[in-house]
Amino acid sequence: MNKFGTLIAFLLFGFFIVGCATTQPTSTASKSFSEDLSEYRPEVDTAFEMEEEKSSFRKTSEYFEAESDVTELINKKLDTLAENNKEIRYVNGYSIQIYSGSSSSEAYEARDTARVVLPEIRTDVEYKQPIYKVRVGRFTERLEVQRTLLQLKPKFPDAISVPQRIYIN
Repeated sequence: MNKFGTLIAFLLFGFFIVGCATTQPTSTASKSFSEDLSEYRPEVDTAFEMEEEKSSFRKTSEYFEAESDVTELINKKLDTLAENNKEIRYVNGYSIQIYSGSSSSEAYEARDTARVVLPEIRTDVEYKQPIYKVRVGRFTERLEVQRTLLQLKPKFPDAISVPQRIYIN
């Protein structure tokens, strides 16, 4: 190593030592300083205030008449919501697709098997040329879909949850 490299290493080592050194306070005045502020704190008699609050609460427990009736306003809002809801014909939901393919016999066979596994749930065969789709159920909650999907998975391992519009009668 040359002289220049040794000098740089020595300087770096020196900067490292100086940088790691901790400084201690040299003044003892900062250690002995303390201030007592207790003479400025307000004194509060909490027992007296609590008694006063309890007694005033008991004295003001009178019956008050309402100045306005909000029932009419609420009924108007509810009527408006009912009118708006009459225009809604569908809700976003889910169904379970157990078959998608071009064979009508396989589609109807899947429908019949699904009716055996879950007889209480509606099963539909949908045909859009050239594809048959068999969908089970109409659900509005994702949790219901998952429960039903777990029941169908042993017979239909490729069954999936699909979004679907559910029409309201």
